[in-house]
Amino acid sequence: MATAIDITSSNIQIPVVNKKRRLCTIIKTSVALLIIAAGLTPTIIRLRRKTNTTTESMMNTTVSFTTTTVPTDITSLITKENNPTTSVSLATLSSTTSSTTSSTTSSTTSTTTTVTTSTTKPFVLQIFQRTNEVVYPIWSTTLGRDSSRSSPGDKTGTYWPSQAPEAALDGNLSSEYCNYGLCNASGPLQDGCGIQTGFYITFKSKPFILVKFRIATSKNSGSRDPTQITIEGSNIEESDLIFGKSWIKIYNGASGLATKDPGRQKYGNNQTITNNSLSFESYRILITSKRGREYCVAYSEFEMTGRFSD
Repeated sequence: MATAIDITSSNIQIPVVNKKRRLCTIIKTSVALLIIAAGLTPTIIRLRRKTNTTTESMMNTTVSFTTTTVPTDITSLITKENNPTTSVSLATLSSTTSSTTSSTTSSTTSTTTTVTTSTTKPFVLQIFQRTNEVVYPIWSTTLGRDSSRSSPGDKTGTYWPSQAPEAALDGNLSSEYCNYGLCNASGPLQDGCGIQTGFYITFKSKPFILVKFRIATSKNSGSRDPTQITIEGSNIEESDLIFGKSWIKIYNGASGLATKDPGRQKYGNNQTITNNSLSFESYRILITSKRGREYCVAYSEFEMTGRFSD
């Protein structure tokens, strides 16, 4: 007798076995995946940490480039271990490096200073020596005013014939110039005698720059010594020198004889013309006071020291 098989029961058991097997496979697979995942997680974390480190290193490097000199080979800053995560940032870093290099390039400006030195030839002073220049005697003349010509004689407005104005510029202490001015040879003796008298001269050579002067006394009374004088200069034609507007004042002060009488036929102190760089062809000298009461003013030399213009 044939054995009857319970098909229904068989159909029910087969799916149960298959389910268990599949469940077991799923569990094994899940466990395997968990194991694999557990093993890969530190690596992923380590890679991420290294990636962050690389990014920070690159950022720090970029900041360093901004403040210091940019290295020639920046790839040395990126290790082989960082290569997988820095391929995208390398272009950005390269661009930053390029702009940083441009901004950190220093330019040197060279300034050339030219110093020009000049050698000034020292001035050689000399005493004016009259040759054939005409000396014009004057009286009743004041600073800046017209000149009044004086003539030889012994009356008012004259000078003693043998003591002409040329004697004041001849370099000889034995000769002298004596002018009576408002007085005359017969007196009386007055303080005003010989005041506002003098002379003017035009040089035949180059214009002359007067630097200093000194006056020598006459052989007679010290009361005739001039104590105060004025000096004027001019570059006007000789024919117009009689006019006061032709003259420029360059000195008004002591004669060098006022403080002490040096004796007869002796030079007084040198008097310096301060701040005078002007050269003149003509000079006018006027006596504005004398030492004492006499009927004339007298002096043996009026020495002019300076230099001729170039």
